[in-house]
Amino acid sequence: MAALEKRLEIDLLQQTDTMIYFKWSNTGDTCVVKRDADAIYTGIENSLKDENLQSGELYTYTVERLDEEGKVKERIKMQTSTEDHTEDSINYLQQIAFTTIVSDSKIILAWGAIDGIDEYEIYRDGEFLDTIKKTQFTDRDVEMDREYSYWIRAKRPLEKSETGFSEEKSVAAHLFGFFNIKSSQEAASMEEFWITKKIAPLERLLADSPQVNVSEFNRVWDFRYTTFLSDKFLANPNLLSLNRYFAGDNRTFTPDSSHYRTQVNFSLQLGKEESALELQKDVGMSVAYDWRKKFRKADVASSEGIQLEKVKEDERNVKVILKHSVGNPLTTSPNIDYDVSATFYRDGHYDIVGLHDQAPNHEVYLKNDKMDEWLQIHEAESKGLAWMSRSIASQYWRISNFE
Repeated sequence: MAALEKRLEIDLLQQTDTMIYFKWSNTGDTCVVKRDADAIYTGIENSLKDENLQSGELYTYTVERLDEEGKVKERIKMQTSTEDHTEDSINYLQQIAFTTIVSDSKIILAWGAIDGIDEYEIYRDGEFLDTIKKTQFTDRDVEMDREYSYWIRAKRPLEKSETGFSEEKSVAAHLFGFFNIKSSQEAASMEEFWITKKIAPLERLLADSPQVNVSEFNRVWDFRYTTFLSDKFLANPNLLSLNRYFAGDNRTFTPDSSHYRTQVNFSLQLGKEESALELQKDVGMSVAYDWRKKFRKADVASSEGIQLEKVKEDERNVKVILKHSVGNPLTTSPNIDYDVSATFYRDGHYDIVGLHDQAPNHEVYLKNDKMDEWLQIHEAESKGLAWMSRSIASQYWRISNFE
């Protein structure tokens, strides 16, 4: 009985800020390796060291196994990234490398370990699959013609955070949880990490590789980040204030509502020479009421704390950083703070990381010139106005796609 032919697999993967090294199955056949659309290796060796890469960027590798006639008889594809330890990293999820490997029978997800986390919850299309301790997950129950969206979720005690004054913040968070009956000491001192990976159908990913260089692709991206309060009225955490209640936005998550605390929109037109970036920012009216819920006063906060900057542009991608800090004009209170770093690639990929307090509600949407409707890329429900304090654990998130 003939032995089963050895199939292509990625056997080893290592990354630094500027290098990606990987090995694949030693089949003895000639293999072609492509980075993005460019062939960078042809031969019978089964390893590649790709150097002089950009830090914190996605790279797509295709390994094609050839038959004796030089035709492709097997193909696997891997999207991975270099690490990013630069000082302008928005959060820890931006520093680690994330990898997706696809074949005609499975999808493999792998990510860098996060200090202080020993287990991860895995979801596919919103359905819980498993809790694992490894930083790798293999899904063998896949169909060729389906898109998939995976969530990786984890929590970490605040005292194990890399952020400054983590020990002092942890103590403050535990006190917060002790004095607030709607919050627990554990919840207030646990940082949350959410990673989302959107994957196109395998039959499309494993089809013949594109022959056009990625620098020739251009696209228009629209980005929307909205913060809002879901209640009609919210009690002021400061019991001594004359402003006993504030008006909420009385709604749930939706991309097109005109009711919000703040909304930031930007449009990025990728171009061959220089991309165009446009920003629109708006702050909703703040309204305060007395203890009888009678109107006291209203005002609009300044939007000066909303800043968008294009920090990098080259032949592969454009990177922008959005910083947001908007206060309540009616009372002394913590600002609504969040940071986003978004990289848009000319071949249609994106990699977006964010960090925000766990209040108010945060919703983030994305759309390009080939999409009719907004795609929700992040949603976080408020845990209460008091959670806007910087002493409380933050929410970290990251989303990228594999097209």
